[in-house]
Amino acid sequence: MEKYDEKAITVLAKAIADTLNNARYDYEGFIQKDNGDGTCQVIVNQQRYDIKNGTAFTFVPGNKCLVYCISGDFNRKVIIAKL
Repeated sequence: MEKYDEKAITVLAKAIADTLNNARYDYEGFIQKDNGDGTCQVIVNQQRYDIKNGTAFTFVPGNKCLVYCISGDFNRKVIIAKL
């Protein structure tokens, strides 16, 4: 069995931890309108998206919401809270 350099393992572990800590999963958004089909038009980072409403709340224009990106994938967004 090969002997691993402890310093290299420590550096690699820190790099992985830093990457995970900097990953964005949650974003604040502003409701533009309820689309009536279980999605809302939401402004996130100055861009407009149609996002599934994963809450029991009814949103009106101007409400703030919390958008969660599943596994950090921005293409898999869902509204998870009313703020």
